[in-house]
Amino acid sequence: MNEQEPRRFRGSVFGPIILITIGLIFLLSNLGVLEGDVWTTLLLFWPVIFIAIGLDSILKREGLVGAVFLIGLGVVFLLSNLGYLNVNVWQMVLRLWPILLIAIGFDLVIGRRSIWASLAGLVVVLAILAGSLLLFGVRVERGQVLSGSQISQPLGQSDRARISVSPGAGTLELNALQGSDALISGTVAVGRGQAPTVDYSDENGVSVFSLRNSASSFFFPGDNRWMWDLGLTTQVPIDLRVDLGAGNAQVDLSRLNISQLGVDLGVGRVVVQLPEQSDFSARIDGAIGQILVEVPPGQALRVRADTGIANISVPNDFQKQDGVYTSPNYAGADNQIDLTVDQAIGNITVRYTR
Repeated sequence: MNEQEPRRFRGSVFGPIILITIGLIFLLSNLGVLEGDVWTTLLLFWPVIFIAIGLDSILKREGLVGAVFLIGLGVVFLLSNLGYLNVNVWQMVLRLWPILLIAIGFDLVIGRRSIWASLAGLVVVLAILAGSLLLFGVRVERGQVLSGSQISQPLGQSDRARISVSPGAGTLELNALQGSDALISGTVAVGRGQAPTVDYSDENGVSVFSLRNSASSFFFPGDNRWMWDLGLTTQVPIDLRVDLGAGNAQVDLSRLNISQLGVDLGVGRVVVQLPEQSDFSARIDGAIGQILVEVPPGQALRVRADTGIANISVPNDFQKQDGVYTSPNYAGADNQIDLTVDQAIGNITVRYTR
């Protein structure tokens, strides 16, 4: 009687590892172990893709050295995202990418001759990687050291303003300045060795101001050290642009004079409080996460929504037709806000100001 050989799993483990990671993140979030928005947390764990590719390659016996290099790279990215490394990872990759060529070379020459040759090549590549990281100045520590920079720009004689704010990642709070002649004022938190980039010009009476974090930023959800807290002038109309790759944004426009609004969010949550008696167009784009729009009960609002696979919720008295939602007072109102919302995955909520 012939004994059957036990069945061995020879398929890819890439998909299962990604599913397990996503499942664990959602589970820990539901149990209250992880703070912050779950979609933001998912973005932090994107380096698991590198780790899964490396493990998949090892199990398929496609090479050991290159696979372990990918796993190591994924671990470094993951530690940086979680705040355990004091290094700008993207800058590091631009400097150390030749190590990948070395790893591929070892795989081609000795990777498949024997397990001992593979292990020898692995040790050499890991030694080169470790030495390069030390020379680059990588140190393991809990949390990145941040510094607060004070931002202040006088309004001058301008009668209009175009303001662009791009933190990159973290928490952004925008609101109105009170009793100040500044165009913009507040505090931004940046990593050690970084500085916010400020550009300002006066173009025929229009103040053009840009504030951005030029370096790559990584943050842990719920970590308020990555906070940008800024106030804007109430004295002139503002064309406002906000770009946030990952994080949470609280944009309070209730006391501002807005002429145009654009908000672009990669992953996370954005809350926009609209002003009363205003007439302007606005656009909010999100990839993954939540968009919450608060509208004063008396303000006329029309919302054009492209929801992808996202859910949308609007007040019960709004009328819906062909993906357009309008407040009951929109048709005859003197002041109207036209809002376009584009959300791929997550949810969109429009509600009256509480």
